[in-house]
Amino acid sequence: MIDFTTASGDSPSGTALSPDASGTCLDPAAQFPPDLAALSLVELQVLHSRICRQLDREYLTDSAGPHPLTLDRHCELGIELDRRAGMLHRP
Repeated sequence: MIDFTTASGDSPSGTALSPDASGTCLDPAAQFPPDLAALSLVELQVLHSRICRQLDREYLTDSAGPHPLTLDRHCELGIELDRRAGMLHRP
C-alpha cells in the first residue's frame, strides 16, 4: 500500500509528515501518485477521501478558496473513479 502521509521534505529521513498529523487530509505539498491507474481501488478511495477533507479545510480556512493543486487532484481522482465505474468512456 502506498503511504500518502509523507512528502518530499526537509526532515533528516528525506520525508516530512503532512501538516495534518492524523493523515486525514492531503496537503498540496504532499506527494501525489503520478499514475492513479496503478493504485488499488481502496488506495484510490482513501486518497479521494483525504483530498475531499483537504478541500473542506481549505474552503474553511482560506478566504481565497482552495489551493489550485488540491482542486486539480480532486478532479483527477474523480475522473479515475468514474473510469473504474465505467462512467467515463475513453478510447
